[in-house]
Amino acid sequence: MNITVIGTGYVGLVAGACFAEIGNEVMCVDKDAKKIENLSKGIIPIYEPGLEEIVKRNIDEDRLKLSTSIEKGVEFGDVVFIAVGTPSQPDGSCDLSGVLEVAEAVGKVMTKSKVIVNKSTVPVGTAALVKATIAKNAKCEF
Repeated sequence: MNITVIGTGYVGLVAGACFAEIGNEVMCVDKDAKKIENLSKGIIPIYEPGLEEIVKRNIDEDRLKLSTSIEKGVEFGDVVFIAVGTPSQPDGSCDLSGVLEVAEAVGKVMTKSKVIVNKSTVPVGTAALVKATIAKNAKCEF
């Protein structure tokens, strides 16, 4: 299966590497070009036991691809995981701006129906908001 993971932080990178490790074709996408460049060199920005070896092995075996292009990522994946940060705001609520930015971008480049999974830590009701944001921007039936 082709899987795209948007976001290469603690959640996205670990999920993407593990999906690749079990045999899926995975593309991890991040808007931070330096982070993608470092990952392609085997420089892992987080510590998780065994992660560095899994990432390197799956890049070498071409199961784990890295990109800054959301267009390429959405085109690649049958399933698209949104795994971007949702920092707390001063009032304790969740900042959904990154999730909604990705949802809008996914909608704008999606040319056929996809399974979209919100892997970011979000409050109840966010799935409906993400779906509406994608649908509003989609060029295809969603």
